[in-house]
Amino acid sequence: MAKNFKGAPLFSTNIRAGFQVITDDDIEKRISFDKEFDLQSPSIFVFHVSGDSMINMGIYEGDYVVIKKTDLIKDKDIVIANVDGLYTLKIYRKKGNEVWLEAANPEYKTIKPKMKLEIFGKAIGLVRNF
Repeated sequence: MAKNFKGAPLFSTNIRAGFQVITDDDIEKRISFDKEFDLQSPSIFVFHVSGDSMINMGIYEGDYVVIKKTDLIKDKDIVIANVDGLYTLKIYRKKGNEVWLEAANPEYKTIKPKMKLEIFGKAIGLVRNF
């Protein structure tokens, strides 16, 4: 990223379905998603989503999910996990010593690891193209 990059402007004006006049006076501050998600950090990764197992959490095929590599995972976090050799994006669930992964789509079954469950990291953001 260029040193003189200032980021995209974040306007303080709320957007409605119609159109209103927006001026430079409405700029609250400039934001950079590189900074918002700390994308330069070696513990931050971006993955392209495929499939529809997380649609009820608002995560759709084609989205980009921002993941922070961490061991600090709690119940109901959205995580990327390696389950028996396959990576997946799901909701982490834990009750007592029992751990499982849930989809956010009733068409998918709960995943309980047969041999191995390794949590890669948790979702901290989402980017979507229209």
